[in-house]
Amino acid sequence: MLYFSETGWTLPDMAEVSAKFDRDYDQDEYEQKIVGLIRKIEADDHAHNQEEKEDWDRAIEKLSEGDHYLQVMIDPSFSPAGRAVRPPHDILKLWLTAFGIVLGLFAFVALGNWLFGSRFWAVTGWIFDRNRLGLLVLFALLIWVLRAYLRDLLNALLNRK
Repeated sequence: MLYFSETGWTLPDMAEVSAKFDRDYDQDEYEQKIVGLIRKIEADDHAHNQEEKEDWDRAIEKLSEGDHYLQVMIDPSFSPAGRAVRPPHDILKLWLTAFGIVLGLFAFVALGNWLFGSRFWAVTGWIFDRNRLGLLVLFALLIWVLRAYLRDLLNALLNRK
């Protein structure tokens, strides 16, 4: 299966091998074993030897020239269960970022009120008007600006490419 490629060179009977593999073996278990070996090589085997690390890096670079199943498993974000591996403390970073944005908005409003007083509210009053039309306009503008990111996020959530 390590020779499997959808577009690059592979063994002549790879379609049969792939079909037999899918029928007779647990793909998640196989991927866990291969990923475990890859992570062990990356962490232990060449961590102390610069020459081995350079050889490994050259091999990965050569492998990336084609389309290979092994290349997918070498990716650090690959997880055999199909879920991306999150970096350590990633959720903490996301919460701190969200907290910083909210705190920044409060600081912006406080600074605007301190610098401009009632004139600040005259300028920003349309956002907070009674029928919330200004807030709706800002929300629509935000969606329009972030549309590509939101499309990618939606596709990722729906597991589409």
